[in-house]
This record gives sequence, structure tokens and C-alpha cells, in this order.
Amino acid sequence: MFEGTERRLRKFLKKRRLAPAGKGRIAKGYSSEIYLVKNPKGGKFALKIEKENSPRREMCEKEVANLLLANKYGIGPKLADYDINARIILMEFIEGKTFSKWLLDGKKAPNKKQLLKVISDLLLQAKIMDEIGLDHGQLAGKGANIIVKHNLRPVIIDFEKASQKRRCHNLNQLNSFLFRNPNSEIARKVKEITSNKELC
Repeated sequence: MFEGTERRLRKFLKKRRLAPAGKGRIAKGYSSEIYLVKNPKGGKFALKIEKENSPRREMCEKEVANLLLANKYGIGPKLADYDINARIILMEFIEGKTFSKWLLDGKKAPNKKQLLKVISDLLLQAKIMDEIGLDHGQLAGKGANIIVKHNLRPVIIDFEKASQKRRCHNLNQLNSFLFRNPNSEIARKVKEITSNKELC
């Protein structure tokens, strides 16, 4: 058992000269919490801290190893810092919308050219992860683990449950998510936009 979440967080922030940004905590999960923090120059980071009662053993070590491998190929948020003893990971903060919100935005949905650009980039990232033996495992569902930045660069996030031991299904999973699921609102929208003869 390690120190309480708040105490570890305060110590890490003080040592790294970081401070909470905005509302502070931006996400809360079963085994961890994510905070938005900033450095003295205003640079923003996502800080992930494991809860003291987390049942997931070696969660922090695994995610760091997965991010280090993904980052070698330009995939995932950039790993900025980490403290295994404090169970903290500091990553690049990705500003944008989840893939589902970006795609299904009724007021400002992407056009065909924009969507094809994002999908092409995503499929390439999935192919690379398959080739390097890194299975994300959570690329389907609601697309919550894919953030589309304002420059249309999709970033795959949350490598906590990724594995370098499982058989890789990244490309197959993304293809199902984007094109093959007949009951998916995502797949229906992708088909609707890409079937349009106009690019813009």
C-alpha cells in the first residue's frame, strides 16, 4: 500500500514545479484519476495518478512501457515524466474532441476530405502498432480513446490496458469500429459521409 492520492499528488507537483490548471481533475476512473496541470511557462500536461486502493498491479509500469514504445513511432500522447514509486505518469495534454463527438457533431461534422484524412492516419497508426506488437485493446466502443486535434491529427490515448504480449488486433478492431458494425452509429455516419461524391 502506498501513500494517499492527494499527498502523492502534492509532493509530485511541488518537486516538478507544476500547478493545477483549470478545474484540476478532468477524469476519474476505477483505478486512477487524471488531472490537468501546467508548468511555469504555461505548458499543459495530463497527470495520471493511480489510486491508493487500485487492485491493478503494475499498472503504472505497464502504461509507461507501452507509451515509451508507442512514442518511438509517433503514436500516443508524449510521455513527459513519471514516478513509479508515486504511481504517477505525466503526459502531453491532447486538446480536441473524442472521435465520436467530432464525427457526430450536428453543427460542425467533418466533410469527406477531413474524415478520410483522419481515418487514413488512424489506420496507419493501428497498422504500426500491430507490426511492433502493441495491442491497445480499446479502440472500439464509443471512440473515447481517440482524440481528434484541431489540426485533424488523431491521437490514440489511454495505454493502461494495452499489452505487448497479446496477439494484436488494432487494425481489425478499428476496421470493425469504423466500417463493419451494422448497429453502430459511428459506422453509419462514416458510410454516409464517405459515400458523398463531393470532397468538401
